Amino acid sequence: MAFAAFFLLGSAWALALPVNGTYDEKQHLVRAYAVWSGQWLPEGRAVDASGIETNAFTGPRSLLPENADCTWIDKPTYRPASCLVTTSDRTETLVPSAAARYSPVYYALVGLPLRISPDGTGLILSRLLSAALTALLLAAAVGLAVRAGNRLLAAAIVLAATPMALNLAGSINPNGLEIAAGVLLFVALLTRAYAPAGVAAALLLTVRDLGPVFTVGVLAVSLFVSRTSPRALLRRSFLVPAALGAAFAVFWIAVAARSSDLETTRTIPPTTSGAILRDIADNRAEFWVRQVVGQFNYGETTVSIGMIALWYLLVAALVLPALWFGDRRLRLGIVATAAACVVLLVAMELYFAPKVGHFAHGRYIMPLGVGVVLLAAFAERYTAWLTDRGWLGRVVLAGVALTVPMDLYALARVMTRFQHGISHGLDPLGGTWHPAAGSVVPLLCCAVGGVLLGVIVTRSSVRPTAQHSTANTLSN
Repeated sequence: MAFAAFFLLGSAWALALPVNGTYDEKQHLVRAYAVWSGQWLPEGRAVDASGIETNAFTGPRSLLPENADCTWIDKPTYRPASCLVTTSDRTETLVPSAAARYSPVYYALVGLPLRISPDGTGLILSRLLSAALTALLLAAAVGLAVRAGNRLLAAAIVLAATPMALNLAGSINPNGLEIAAGVLLFVALLTRAYAPAGVAAALLLTVRDLGPVFTVGVLAVSLFVSRTSPRALLRRSFLVPAALGAAFAVFWIAVAARSSDLETTRTIPPTTSGAILRDIADNRAEFWVRQVVGQFNYGETTVSIGMIALWYLLVAALVLPALWFGDRRLRLGIVATAAACVVLLVAMELYFAPKVGHFAHGRYIMPLGVGVVLLAAFAERYTAWLTDRGWLGRVVLAGVALTVPMDLYALARVMTRFQHGISHGLDPLGGTWHPAAGSVVPLLCCAVGGVLLGVIVTRSSVRPTAQHSTANTLSN
């Protein structure tokens, strides 16, 4: 049921978005096709739809519209997706991709439909495959939470699966699978389920460049908070997949040996570290915070600030009591995880901004950042305090139930943007462009998936003895 719920939520986005309807999808779908056609490294250079020269693969023209950026490149008009000009021409040409030297692991998992049908049909099928893989990881995390009898943890997983995470899960973008792997790795380590932890670590290590950094961070925080000896990671069920993932990560760094996948022709104005830090304080920090919950397409499609605030209030309802009721290790773990995320974002901006302009995104650190809310679910005294007053079930129900209309609203807002244009009032059923499956199907998928999650989290069989045992293990 958890798999069905998360798959429906991811599928809603997979079915609703046009080609290149979220961050860098035009880069990633070409990479996915290339991996399945045997092109693990780029074969040339080409200019993409936004006029930037980058690495390229040999592929059919039908992979991408000639004007793949038309929905967002014309600022401030931001036209609907009806501007896209697709083709069925299978003539081979150089197709650009700034992801040309990225690890092939994610693309090998989702790219087969694009190889068979290098067009809109193959894209939707590959998106659905990506949504299914992400749903499998998140469902495994929910299963571990239920087995441990930790209802707050199940609710925390739902909160970690923000609309932004689901949007990425339902598109061709390794960031979605990476976030889900981070969720499962945290949950598996904290509940001492080492086989799923090994699988999650292998994926996190190999999907994106920052994976090794995130894996080390999750391992360090989880072992510290749970007071688990590092020797526990020597179990074969964890060590073998994690070691294979680490070996491949090192191998790919040596093979790809990339310096810059994207050589922009535009001039980057000279800047200083002080100017970059001021820009972070004035503009970028707000963008990072908003994007973690929902700032879509290429950043131009926003949702209500009230929705963003409500999502963070639900997170705060777990995190703030955990900081109050939790022991010293739990508090340090939560604070250290949040601080590490901030440091990583600032460091990336300081390094890349002088070279390519604005670079860091809030979604980049979500594989580690989800730990803030997941760790909070292990505050034993908070759980006991809620249970003694008969509030635990109500808190969990309220937290999960409120995410359903927010997920629906975010999806409807983005659908409206692509069907009508950026400035149109909320109307996901009209417009000049419609998804291939129609406008109703994605909304139904989202609604049913959200309701299923609510049922699972609030009505799952909870074993008090298991909960007591897990809580005691973490507090001893």
